[in-house]
Amino acid sequence: MERTRPYRVVVWGPGYTGSQALREIARRPELELVGCLAYSPSKVGQDAFAYIGEEPCGIAITDDKEAIYTLDADVVLYAGASTPDESARHEEITRLLRSGKNVVTTTAYFFPWQHGEDYVRPLEDACAAGGTTLHGTGVHPGWFVERFALTSASLCTSVSSIAVREVCDLSHHAGEIIAAIGFGKRPERLGSRTRKEILSRYYFECLAGLGHLLGLELDELVAEVDYVPSPRTLECAGVTVEEGTVAVVDGTWSGVVGGETVLSIRELWYLDADLVDPTIVLSSPDMYEVAVEGLPIDVRTRADLFTSDTHDVFGVDDRQSAANLATAVQLVQAAASVVAAPPGILLAPGFAYPAADLRTIPDPLARRPRPVPTVIR
Repeated sequence: MERTRPYRVVVWGPGYTGSQALREIARRPELELVGCLAYSPSKVGQDAFAYIGEEPCGIAITDDKEAIYTLDADVVLYAGASTPDESARHEEITRLLRSGKNVVTTTAYFFPWQHGEDYVRPLEDACAAGGTTLHGTGVHPGWFVERFALTSASLCTSVSSIAVREVCDLSHHAGEIIAAIGFGKRPERLGSRTRKEILSRYYFECLAGLGHLLGLELDELVAEVDYVPSPRTLECAGVTVEEGTVAVVDGTWSGVVGGETVLSIRELWYLDADLVDPTIVLSSPDMYEVAVEGLPIDVRTRADLFTSDTHDVFGVDDRQSAANLATAVQLVQAAASVVAAPPGILLAPGFAYPAADLRTIPDPLARRPRPVPTVIR
């Protein structure tokens, strides 16, 4: 049934991703911006569309959370900062859900069952109380493993392994995430378990979710992260990398069954292409590769992302922007489906993943997901 009035949308966090989402909302007549919340005092009071260089819309950016909680809206596109302490975000999102607003977010909740019942139950209770739906999305996590890899696997009747790899040139990315990742720091300062846990939070969810959808009982999830120093000084948009400090982050997250890796995610983020593993052919700044081994065929496929219009890039030096733009698009594109979904936590659609038994159509949440034990090396 066609909807006759626009979806009333709130953007929570007009940072890099949130600002890109605002621009997409400004283009879509079926979406109506009704609120925008920022953490930075410098943004408060500005017109939300004027802030991103579009025609004013009459909605002023606010830092008043209570005003947003009581606002009449269909969906909140939540792009708040991702921090090691999740308690503040957890509280904000449960409040939004209880207030009757659906939530789409790029910061968490891609497969929250991996973190246990104490983590999931407050979210489910909030959805039930508000009659609302929560969905975590993005390019990776959110699309690459959950949809792109899963769709590739649907070409097989049975799957023995899936290996995915993301390769990104971050040399022209001026955002705060560059320093947070650890670029420009001494490798010995970055080997802490805490830092690796932050990186692993997302990719463990991806693997646990993929294993669940495939019907795999994973024994454990393993993380191994390497920090590669630069032999020379690099001047990049977000950081100056001195000789001997980190210019490449190369991590692998594995899902293990019976001592064998059956699922894996490799993340390769670099500031200098000369330091990239020479076995990797760099065909674009943002590369997503999938290798599926199965029957009756194996599948090799890749997605290369390119920015199609420089007008959409915030910052002239940010040429590594296609993935950022695509992340914002996922926020906006999911809004209608999340509003239409029944209350609860919504997974990315997995229509044609391999079924172990063709007599039944798989229901991904008919079997309660369980956390998989993790190892961080």
